[in-house]
Amino acid sequence: MNQFDEHDTEAEQRSSDYDGAWKETLRFHLMESMKACFPNIADLIDWNHDPIWLDKEISQIIGLAGHRNSEVDVLFKVHLINGLDQWILCHLEIQTSYESDFASRIDLYNAGLKWMFRQEVITLVILADLRPNWRPNVYHFELGDYGSDRRFPVCKLLDRVSSDWIDDNSLVVQVARAQIAALQTASDPHARFSAKTQLVRNLYTLGYNSDKIREIFRLIDWMMRLRSDLDRRFKSELVAFEEELEMPYVTSIERLAREEGRVEGREEGREQGSATLLLRILARQYGSLPEDVQRQIRELKLEQSQDLGEALLSFQSLEDLQNWLTKLV
Repeated sequence: MNQFDEHDTEAEQRSSDYDGAWKETLRFHLMESMKACFPNIADLIDWNHDPIWLDKEISQIIGLAGHRNSEVDVLFKVHLINGLDQWILCHLEIQTSYESDFASRIDLYNAGLKWMFRQEVITLVILADLRPNWRPNVYHFELGDYGSDRRFPVCKLLDRVSSDWIDDNSLVVQVARAQIAALQTASDPHARFSAKTQLVRNLYTLGYNSDKIREIFRLIDWMMRLRSDLDRRFKSELVAFEEELEMPYVTSIERLAREEGRVEGREEGREQGSATLLLRILARQYGSLPEDVQRQIRELKLEQSQDLGEALLSFQSLEDLQNWLTKLV
């Protein structure tokens, strides 16, 4: 058996992209996410109207706050059943260490948005951590006769996956299960291999169609990276498992990609996934993209894709995107 030192293991674990998986889950499966995590708010939204994503607005506030941990912030405007529009900030926190001023930071985000844009903002918090007794849901300050309180709904994934979500097999719940399992096995590569194998195999017995299995698998795979030797073993066993079930939903796509030379190793696979996400986001923002722009984005290296993901928050037009790509040449 190959030997790996501690540095190798840590490098493999860091390659798991919790933030990326959650950003894509929230952006492309928002209604399902809201109904699972915040049903009382979701019931007030008219889902016949597409949400409007306020990426530039949230980037300004987070930049001013000067804080960046393992967290995801998405800001969007929805149309309510009562006919009004409402801004919603959904903050997802992935922490392994205690933060005493967490509630104060959430209050700062909310107050900053209201001050800068003159909008009432509902703040919702998803806690993706393993601390059973940590669930801050209010910021309170009091001095003399002065008092201030801000309460925000909290969805604690650790609680939900073992209680009211135990029989829920929706996409967002599967992602939540993967997140908790990923955190629980962060320092144990073999335990992560077992957990990922079980999560993925369960997908084939829950009545999903092939497209849904591939979508959930893609998010789980993004979130639960394996050490290189265990990743090879996982893929080999998945091929055998799908052949046994006569359900080649995932591995047939991977084999085809390899045959066409689109995926050559793990790093290129990550570049392809990053480019796909960027193209989907940009298409929503600017509509159909020119072929040359699509080609340039697909050819970006992973680090360049990450740079573009940050830069696009400040773009005002398709021309800004084209100018950014031109500078790379």
